[in-house]
Amino acid sequence: MKLGTMEKTSLAQLVRDICAGDYSQAQLVEFINLTQKISLGYLKYQEIIGKRISGERVDTTLELQDLAVDCIAELFSGDGNGNFPQLKKYYEPKYEETQNIDDAEVLILTRRLVVRKTKQELSRIFRERDPEGAKIVRNIKVAIRTSEKLAMFADLGKEYVFYKNGLELNPNEPVDVDLIAGYLRRKNPPIPEDLLHTRFIDIYNPSDSVSSSIRKLLRTVHDFNDYQNFLPIEVIVKLIRRVKFNAVKEKLAADDSVPTPLDVLEVKEIESYIDVVMEKVERKINTQYLRSNKLDYQRAEIYAKALRDVLNDLIQKKDNSSYFRNLRFYLPELTQREYRQNERSVFEYLAKVAKREFRKHLKELL
Repeated sequence: MKLGTMEKTSLAQLVRDICAGDYSQAQLVEFINLTQKISLGYLKYQEIIGKRISGERVDTTLELQDLAVDCIAELFSGDGNGNFPQLKKYYEPKYEETQNIDDAEVLILTRRLVVRKTKQELSRIFRERDPEGAKIVRNIKVAIRTSEKLAMFADLGKEYVFYKNGLELNPNEPVDVDLIAGYLRRKNPPIPEDLLHTRFIDIYNPSDSVSSSIRKLLRTVHDFNDYQNFLPIEVIVKLIRRVKFNAVKEKLAADDSVPTPLDVLEVKEIESYIDVVMEKVERKINTQYLRSNKLDYQRAEIYAKALRDVLNDLIQKKDNSSYFRNLRFYLPELTQREYRQNERSVFEYLAKVAKREFRKHLKELL
């Protein structure tokens, strides 16, 4: 049976046919398009409310479309005989419960299925894309479950944590945000990230567990009466990662410290990442600039040496050093004007690529 547009087709019958394995290619495409549209809508909503779903690509819309396809793909994993076990398992009991199920009910069921699957796949993709961030999120949620002082609530698709300070809550029920809006100080502005970062540095102890760090942080937030008495989980992740990263850099840069064997191994591992990153950067120089004659070999070699210095500066707490000075070390006659006109665009782009890749490796080490 060939079907036209969704307006002319019963969605309930369409899903029934697909679950029964009695469908045309056009029917299957129609249903896949519907599920992708639902998934894409959910992803766009997450971006609107502030969650970072898209990655590095310039065309965010196209990336979200591709991501939506990835999120629903497993629903259409077949058994080799034209059947889709996940769809059958989900829909068939619903159809048995409601004999005369209509399109509106099936659409609601479909939205629930697709959104749930999209959330699951996003979690998996997030763990693969940012394993360190996923680890911190897990530790945050463990800290909440095991602490009598912390609680969590969800609002508009985002998760938040707050310090209870003796506030009585039913552990078996979701937090009623409206009921404790005054305690949460919801009408107040969120605490500025710079202030939060400064305060967290004051209380941060590298030997503390993530759970202990979070409790200290939320107690601090509780004491700032002019600001909201809660934090988004994603802000906590960003803060912990930033402080840990800076702590490692400071330890590496402390000239008066006595290194232990473990410190020496860690420094060697970090320094080895420079070689890995530079191999990738040099390949980019070759493919993007040498082959097109935008750079000659002599200039490419100078860029590579100066970029290696940029990375060394990064682990020596000199990440704000001047790119111009890095390059002029190998080109002593270079002037600021010549740098801006002839070198800056390419060299600073490559420096940003190198630093981004290097930081990725540092996050893995942490």
